[in-house]
Amino acid sequence: MANKQTAIEWLIQELGEYFPHEIGGIHLMVEKAKQMEKEHIMMAYNDGRINQGLKQNKNAGQYYNETYGK
Repeated sequence: MANKQTAIEWLIQELGEYFPHEIGGIHLMVEKAKQMEKEHIMMAYNDGRINQGLKQNKNAGQYYNETYGK
C-alpha cells in the first residue's frame, strides 16, 4: 500500500516548487506544523477507536506510521 501524503507534506512540496530559495528559511515552522498535524491525526484515531469501541492491537503511533510512512 502506498503511503498517503499529509496536507503539510503537500504544502511543502508546492512551496518548494514556487519558492525554491525561500523554503529553507521556513524549515522550523514546517517541522512544527508537521508535528502538530501528526498529533491531531493520532488524537483523532484514538478518539475514533474509543467512540466506536474498537478493540485493535494497533495504537495511534502505529496507525500514523503505517498510513503516512514516518
